[in-house]
Amino acid sequence: MNFEQFDLNQNLMGALMAQGYENPTQIQERAIPLLLETENDFVGQAQTGTGKTAAFLIPLLERIDPYNPVVQALILAPTRELANQVQKEVEKLAANSEMRSTTIYGGTPYDKQERALKKGKPQIVVGTPGRILDLINKKTLKLHDCEFFVIDEADEMLNMGFLDDVNEIMESLPKEIKTWMFSATMPKEIQKLVQKHFNEPQFIKTKNKTLTNESISQYFCMLEKGDFIKGLRRILASLNQATGIVFCETRGECKSVAEKLHDLGVSSLPLHGELSQSQREYAMERFKAGKVQLLICTDIAARGIDVQDLNMVVNFGLPRQHESYIHRIGRTGRAGQTGMAITFITPREKNKVRMLEKTTGQKLEAYELPDIETLKTVKVQTDLEKMAGLKAAIIERGTAFKTDESYEIFTDFFDDFTKEDILKLFFSNQFNKEFRMLEQALTLKKAKPYREGKLRKESRNKRDAKDSRRSSRRNRGAGEEGPSRPKRGGRRRRR
Repeated sequence: MNFEQFDLNQNLMGALMAQGYENPTQIQERAIPLLLETENDFVGQAQTGTGKTAAFLIPLLERIDPYNPVVQALILAPTRELANQVQKEVEKLAANSEMRSTTIYGGTPYDKQERALKKGKPQIVVGTPGRILDLINKKTLKLHDCEFFVIDEADEMLNMGFLDDVNEIMESLPKEIKTWMFSATMPKEIQKLVQKHFNEPQFIKTKNKTLTNESISQYFCMLEKGDFIKGLRRILASLNQATGIVFCETRGECKSVAEKLHDLGVSSLPLHGELSQSQREYAMERFKAGKVQLLICTDIAARGIDVQDLNMVVNFGLPRQHESYIHRIGRTGRAGQTGMAITFITPREKNKVRMLEKTTGQKLEAYELPDIETLKTVKVQTDLEKMAGLKAAIIERGTAFKTDESYEIFTDFFDDFTKEDILKLFFSNQFNKEFRMLEQALTLKKAKPYREGKLRKESRNKRDAKDSRRSSRRNRGAGEEGPSRPKRGGRRRRR
């Protein structure tokens, strides 16, 4: 199937062709024809990275009147990054029409956003729950003419604690509004939301054997917690031009990991909720421009990151919820490309990997870290490839290579050197410093095997000893055998 079969207007079709849209994805093929016509509410479930944004934007732009200067559609996203990403897609797809849109989210001044609503008169508003609710309550965002309400990444709204805000927003909307929701997973709380607010919704769920994209190779790497950064540095040293996202659980860990990677020569920037909007935008711009190799993120900050050629996702530990894992690794392997997801775990987490495999339906292979000797070989090959062009130029120029007195001083230094001596000197000068760094900084501790049975026995022994001490204290208190407690105080001292 192709997009021409949807019978879209010429302006929208031209924008699709300009953006390189050719054949719809599975969720687009099933959702777009339905959303172009249905008056019912809608729920779509599909994996992260399968084109859900276009699946609702294309029918939305087809059905909205670009000449009516009122808010006709409200799109709710869990994070600023995702809201900005949706907004950019709206701008691209509406490039040939008079459609106007704006974004509303926290962390920026109210007056600028209020001015965009009043003077810009957008037909589409994209925003995050908290700021949207604030502007509704202030009566700055007027939705009495709104026809469409879209909830994007509903399960992530739940994970981030926005479900109460979403409920309150939905209660303030016109009763006749059409509600569309898209989500990668359908937890019970989301199902309850649908039952409470949706009007005879139509459901679409794309059929996949696994919950994760099969174009992503998934691995786990077992190390002691303190060696996660060294393990990642080894992986990066063995790969050619790897760019990716490293997920951490806390903001503090993000900052610490970014600093330690920087000390090991890896360009990286943290991205977390404590950063200002300008700092977050700066980090994203640097990353998209290829000036930063890694973004070190929390789950919240990474929502909405959509970067082409993102070939790696790394987890520093298994996330608490399996849904988070699905969303994390969905940042790579998008749009038909392949990707790699590596999760660093401690020996204690090995059983959790098996539980994750049961949830996703896809096996995680053990990742073998390259040894130091392999990294040395890769370093030599990489540096020589960089010098290949210079080598060819020097050979081609031959005697035409310009020399002066400084070159003669240089050559005189090697008069008593053989060719082999010169090569050894060049090799030592070029690589020894890097080799020492590899050996000193990337030597790993041997991960201690986790023996669950032994740990349980030790825990049981400690518990038994604790119970015995409690029993002894109770017996002494009841007057049974045992050393009597000395009475507090004593004879009053005479003055």
